[in-house]
Amino acid sequence: MAFENFENFDDDTNSKPLSEINMIPLIDVMLVLLILFIITAPLFTPHAVKIEVPQASSQESPDKPENIALAIDE
Repeated sequence: MAFENFENFDDDTNSKPLSEINMIPLIDVMLVLLILFIITAPLFTPHAVKIEVPQASSQESPDKPENIALAIDE
């Protein structure tokens, strides 16, 4: 949208359109796109977290101590 200079409104030779870009609509569009990206970005990643857990065995552990010594000082 171009605005005219209102000081010389009657003189058509000095009235030129203002050649500046209005940044507010561009910023609004970029913020909307940023919010949409923040919302949709987690949907592209898999929901499962891959971890390695230790496997349990039903066998008894052979590393048992013979005796346990416990000392308590004052």
